[in-house]
Amino acid sequence: MIDLQTVLTYLTLISVPVGVLYHIMTLRNTRKNQELTLKAQELATETRQAQLFMSIYQSMNTSEGLEAGLHIHDVKMKTAEDLNQLVNEEEKWKAWNWYGNYLEGIGVLVKENLVDISHVAQLISGTILWYWEEYREVTMAAREELDWPRYSIEVEYLYNRIVEYGKAHPELKLMSPSKLNP
Repeated sequence: MIDLQTVLTYLTLISVPVGVLYHIMTLRNTRKNQELTLKAQELATETRQAQLFMSIYQSMNTSEGLEAGLHIHDVKMKTAEDLNQLVNEEEKWKAWNWYGNYLEGIGVLVKENLVDISHVAQLISGTILWYWEEYREVTMAAREELDWPRYSIEVEYLYNRIVEYGKAHPELKLMSPSKLNP
C-alpha cells in the first residue's frame, strides 16, 4: 500500500519539472508577444511616415503650391536688398515664402527622422537642389544683415542631406539643376 508521504513526495517530484516547463512556456509567449508588439509599432511608424510623406506630396499639388511653382522661377535675388525689394512684388513674394517655408518644414521632418530622406530625395530632390543653389547667396546675405543665423537653416540642412544621399546612391542620378544649365 502507498502511504500519504510517498504520494506527496511523488507529487513534489512531478510538480517541479511541470513548474519549470510552465515558466519556460510563459517566457516564450512573453517574448513572442513583445516581438509582435514591436512589429506592430514598426508598422504603425511606417504608416505614419507614409501618411506624412503623402501629405508633403499633396502639398506640392495644391493650388497654392502649383501657383508658387509658376512664379518661383521668376524670382531673381542675390543680396539682402533684393530680398527687401521682393516684398513689392506680391506673386513673387508669395512664391518665395511658400517654397522657403515648405522646404524648411521638410528639413525639420527629415532632421527629426519623421520622414525618410530617401523618400524626399526620390520625390523632390531637384526642387531642393535648385532652390538652395539659386537662393544660397541671398540667404547667406540675409542671415548676416538680419543677424539671424538660423534663417533657412533647415533648407540648407535638407540640401546637404540630399547631396550626401545622392553621393551614396549614384543609381538615382540625383543631379543639381545648375549642372543641367551651365
